[in-house]
Amino acid sequence: MTKTRKTRSLLSNDREVQTRIIGFATCIFLIAIISSYILASPFGMVWATVANSQDLANTSAISTPNIDAKHIFDTKTAVLGNDIKNLIILIPDEAHHGNGEAKENRFIEQSFLPQNAVVNRGTNVIWFSGDVSHEHRIIFNNDENLFDSGVLSEFTASNPMVFNTSGDFGYYSPDIDQEAVQKGFVMKGDVKVIDQPNKLNTNPNSNVESVGVFMVPTNDIDDYSKDFTEKGFSIESTYSFKDLRGIARDTGSEQTLIVWTAGSSMTTDMIISALEDIGSNLPYK
Repeated sequence: MTKTRKTRSLLSNDREVQTRIIGFATCIFLIAIISSYILASPFGMVWATVANSQDLANTSAISTPNIDAKHIFDTKTAVLGNDIKNLIILIPDEAHHGNGEAKENRFIEQSFLPQNAVVNRGTNVIWFSGDVSHEHRIIFNNDENLFDSGVLSEFTASNPMVFNTSGDFGYYSPDIDQEAVQKGFVMKGDVKVIDQPNKLNTNPNSNVESVGVFMVPTNDIDDYSKDFTEKGFSIESTYSFKDLRGIARDTGSEQTLIVWTAGSSMTTDMIISALEDIGSNLPYK
């Protein structure tokens, strides 16, 4: 009798397990049917709309023009409008030094100003070197045939590169400090080209066509601002920051980013000539 009862008990347990498995599988099946119905219903469409709205929000953030100096310092990014024809990217002084060197020699943690740029198709991009006593080249996607700026000595500019194709274009300068190279530092930046739906200037009377960033010592910001305006530039915004050195020869411990704009009356040749004059009077060495 004892053996029979044990056998019945085991069979009973097996039936209970089977019943639970069947019940669980049934629940999963019902959930799948209900989920399919919800996704096909207006409620499901609401979920899809929210997802699409998030994508649209991200796209909107990418295409919203922003050339504020503090924004460029914080995010390393400038977003231009479709009314801007020329972007002049600055190679700041001491940009060839990288992280982790025995002595910090840089002023700012960006190899290019702006480091990243979002521009409209058809925009001309020019690199201007403010890195005193050093030479640089700009190469895209490790392909010298795609674009090679040639050697840029201090206060000289590359030929314009016209971006007629949408996409993400990485570039770098191979001519940097060897100590930085050994520690894995690369001078690199990025240009994202989009079909920009927005203008930078909402004022219909604005004729701004060119944008750029410059770095100057904060000590004499008033004098440098005057130089820019006298040469025909407009100053869009400025931002002063504690530089990485903390001290620097003849420049104090703070530098200022100047975001400038220029109208259609200033050609790119005129702009480069004016930047050369201003740059050559800076105390950077």
